[in-house]
Amino acid sequence: MEKRAIVALVLSLLVLVFWEYYFGIMKPAPPPPQQQTSQEKETAPTAQSPQPQLAPLIESLNPATVSEDRLKQMSQQFPHWTLDTPLYTAQILASGARFGSVRLKHFRQEIAPDSPPMQLISALRSGYLPGAVDLLHHPDYQLSTIPFSSDSPAEVTFDPAGGTKAVTFVGEVPGRLRVTKTLSLNGDSYASDLEIRVKNLGIDKIIDQLGLSFYFEPYVAAEHESSYNQSILSSFEKGGLTNHAFKDLSKKDLQLKAPIDWIGYENNYFLQALIPVEDKGYQLVARVMDPNRQLIRVVYLTDQFEVDSNQEVVFKLRLYFGPKELGPLAKAEHNLVKAVDYGWFTFIAKPLLHVLNFFFRYTHNYGWAIIIVTVLIKIIFWPLTQKSFESMQRMKKLQPRIAELRERFKDDKEKLNTELMALYKSYKVNPLGGCLPMVLQIPVFFAFYRMLNGAVELRHQPFMLWVNDLTAPDRLWIGFNIPYLGPGLPVLTLLMGATMFMQQKMTPSAGDPRQDQIMLLMPVVFTVMFINFPSGLVLYWLINNILSIAQQYLINRRAA
Repeated sequence: MEKRAIVALVLSLLVLVFWEYYFGIMKPAPPPPQQQTSQEKETAPTAQSPQPQLAPLIESLNPATVSEDRLKQMSQQFPHWTLDTPLYTAQILASGARFGSVRLKHFRQEIAPDSPPMQLISALRSGYLPGAVDLLHHPDYQLSTIPFSSDSPAEVTFDPAGGTKAVTFVGEVPGRLRVTKTLSLNGDSYASDLEIRVKNLGIDKIIDQLGLSFYFEPYVAAEHESSYNQSILSSFEKGGLTNHAFKDLSKKDLQLKAPIDWIGYENNYFLQALIPVEDKGYQLVARVMDPNRQLIRVVYLTDQFEVDSNQEVVFKLRLYFGPKELGPLAKAEHNLVKAVDYGWFTFIAKPLLHVLNFFFRYTHNYGWAIIIVTVLIKIIFWPLTQKSFESMQRMKKLQPRIAELRERFKDDKEKLNTELMALYKSYKVNPLGGCLPMVLQIPVFFAFYRMLNGAVELRHQPFMLWVNDLTAPDRLWIGFNIPYLGPGLPVLTLLMGATMFMQQKMTPSAGDPRQDQIMLLMPVVFTVMFINFPSGLVLYWLINNILSIAQQYLINRRAA
């Protein structure tokens, strides 16, 4: 019974991990391409349409030609503004006053030291620029591409101690209307406030709706996305976080009614978020533009408004382009910190992340911080693990008696259970005493697994020797690729499997060869499962195994 309970617990943990791996974070297969006629792309819906179609707000720029190289040419040939903060550099193009780029200064695209800064605007590969403004019923104004001007210099520098600074861009349709975009940035925040003013320069009243468009696609090419670091559209409203699966968006446009805390595109490490700051007067609509590239468009669509001659209407929002770090997210307010979600065990994982960051401030190495936190967790659970191991030792001594009772009452299950209970009571042994402490540890272990799998703090952080990125799989380059494993040998993972096997061999046997064989399969299963997990997770499990082996050795020595 003791061994079966442990087997059940281990298998339950495996089910949790596999469920999380294959259903929680693995991206769905992209649906077949949807045919879309040019008329659907260009024709605006009538004002009487019950559900506004957002296709007419697609920009007139040709996605096939607006590559990053083309954007560089545009920035050289046409006016643009560079907003330089200590945290990131944003480029605003005169065409539509849209974001040409947002590059994070403290994060790189790849692990290589000469890799460029992390580009947060992922849809640039498809040629779409976020921050495009249009009027739903006046597409002929082409506000998303009209030239904007500004009194600000071409490069604006933001000092972290200089407070908030505003940069204003003005575009005009002569004799019709004027659009003013004001970005307010602070040097020590990834959040910025956006104010949009639409002023009626004509004689007739303007009755319309304003749309502000953002575009998202996977941070790397969709076919190369990692299964444990999937890009996804998320929203937070009514106190709950919702992930919107791409396959669902492909079937039907997503429409969210105000009030909404935020909607954003994220992976484990980065977030682009649109944050409404008003309680009413808008809706958020998301639709798939390109199923193959998994390109998604999100539009902040206002309610219908009326603007008399020489009057204006004002809309306010907040934007966030940055890492999913608890401090910056909390500073942005509006429950944006809820974007850091570790599933069922968030309430455990977030404190663990704070502790990990605390030790990093002293060690300056997240690998050593992981080891220290693992040791602390082991110390906290040492008494419970001790009781578990001691209970298993007592059960081992009873195995001959238990085997005798099973043989004697093999045809009378009720009598066998009665005799077993009497035996346990006589020797003061709880058959579940060895597994109950493990039940209490599973939430902590799984929370640590989720936290290490999604902490941006560990991204591109080295440990030592060949482990140069704690969020990447463990690989030691040996001069050639290995089938399934790829570039190198998973040395750390193999060491983890070896220590797991050693620990299992040291664990008292239940006396049932079949159960022993099942338990000896666990190291093999875990090793295969961990091969493509981040090396930070493997390091945690390896250290935990080594500490468990030491504890088991002390108990076995005392029992000898």
